[in-house]
Amino acid sequence: MKLSIIVCVHNEKDTILEVFSRIKQVDLGNEWTKEIIVVDNVSTDGTREILEELNDEDIKVIYQKRNIGKGYSVLTAIPQCNGDYIIPQDADLEYHPKEFVSLIEKVQNENLDVVYGSRVRKDGRGYHVYRMNELGALALTWLTNTLFGTSYTDVATCYKLMNAKLLKTLELKCTGFDLDFELSAKFSKNSWRIGEVFIDYKPRTYEKGRKLLPWRNGFMALRVIIREWASMKI
Repeated sequence: MKLSIIVCVHNEKDTILEVFSRIKQVDLGNEWTKEIIVVDNVSTDGTREILEELNDEDIKVIYQKRNIGKGYSVLTAIPQCNGDYIIPQDADLEYHPKEFVSLIEKVQNENLDVVYGSRVRKDGRGYHVYRMNELGALALTWLTNTLFGTSYTDVATCYKLMNAKLLKTLELKCTGFDLDFELSAKFSKNSWRIGEVFIDYKPRTYEKGRKLLPWRNGFMALRVIIREWASMKI
């Protein structure tokens, strides 16, 4: 079995090598291998130079000509993935690749098509630095569950371990952070077997490089949710 890790990068020179190191250190078991597909979104802070100096046969780097968005980079990388399962990985240190193990155990033990790594805490405590960001994600998750009959706790999470063969059959359109919501809607519409595990999450601040803009990205996500729901009614 092979796991394809899609690493989307834009100006992450201080963390990108640590992310690679963490991915490589994760032991998935003797039956698993890993490949890393990096997509650089026109970095200008020295990240691209770091990537150009890599000499690692397990890492493939794709250089975008324009920074269209994270979702577009994921869509660019999917056809290049040779793994049985695919998972996105941010290039900062908010998500730790050690969580791959529990996601893989869940997908195998329960014969699932996708497993989410949920940041929502079992004890109800907040998981985000910015309460507005967290409330927005929870509201959009609630709306998704209401319209599609799902039981997600965290639609906006980066960690979605997906069956590669099934993923490549989906007609995906979103090019930004709204891809998370398009994926979640289409998993339901295509009757994917969906599971979740709880993961550790270390949010960063805008001062330390956080890029998601809550109002803009929230509106885009809402539009996608409504679009996917309306398409079921036609």
